[in-house]
Amino acid sequence: MKVEESKLYQELRSSEEEALALVEMEKTKCKAALEAAEAAQKIAELEAQKRLRAEWKAKREFEERRRASDTDLRYRRYSIDDIEVATHKFDRALKIGEGGYGPVYKAVLDHTNVAIKILRPDASQGRKQFQQEVNTIQHCKS
Repeated sequence: MKVEESKLYQELRSSEEEALALVEMEKTKCKAALEAAEAAQKIAELEAQKRLRAEWKAKREFEERRRASDTDLRYRRYSIDDIEVATHKFDRALKIGEGGYGPVYKAVLDHTNVAIKILRPDASQGRKQFQQEVNTIQHCKS
């Protein structure tokens, strides 16, 4: 009977050791799974931050483009009063040249440096040249 009890005790002890080894193995697996989950969560958070930054940048660029198109001054027409103010009533000090169609003045309109070209009424070919130049400038800007 003692032999049987000893044998049973050994089997129980062996089973207990196997169970403890399984528990340790499961703990290790659990720990590895938790670390993998934490790493995946950090990666997901970084990706979410990248996406938010990209969305913010796209929104900012869209707003800038929208503002630029709302305030697009490429085709604004100025009155003769605006032009006289900008050129200080066509002050000789602001004259930068003489074209085939008339004088050219430097000025500032809407915070932008510009050249004001004046068409002489008696310049017949100057009118064509002037119109070609205006068309060329409009084509380049579009």
